[in-house]
Amino acid sequence: MQFLERLAGVIVTAIFGGFVLLTFLQVVLRYGFANSLGWIDEASRYGFIWMVAIAGAIAARRGSHMTITLLEEIAGRQWRRPLQLVGDAGLFVFAVLLGIGGWQLMQLNWTSLSPALQIPIAYVQVALPVFGILTALFAADHFVRLIRDGSDDDTPEEGF
Repeated sequence: MQFLERLAGVIVTAIFGGFVLLTFLQVVLRYGFANSLGWIDEASRYGFIWMVAIAGAIAARRGSHMTITLLEEIAGRQWRRPLQLVGDAGLFVFAVLLGIGGWQLMQLNWTSLSPALQIPIAYVQVALPVFGILTALFAADHFVRLIRDGSDDDTPEEGF
């Protein structure tokens, strides 16, 4: 799983780099030359969607999705792990449902083309099933690590 997380991290980094370069190019073209390319905005938007989908899956692997700690604060620290397990199980179910729904949506849009790039919208929407698969795998892995070790310490805290 660490290899898959690292690969996902490299992909997110590459997409982010492309996103930043395209956005910078758009700003230069728009304000420096009073002209811009319409496809850059669309490509940046689609890159951002993919970046967020893959980064969200990485957060599942690390157990770092946003949580509400009120129950843990009320019930006490001894309930932290059981609550994390419930959270991972819920995230797994959510990811599977989103992946299935995303797959069905993607199947409907192979003939719909994006306005500027003229690519099938399904290429963008495939981010949903990819997010679903990766997040389900990573949430299940985090769940197993919590049960097996009682912690998730083998996950890197920073960087990819």
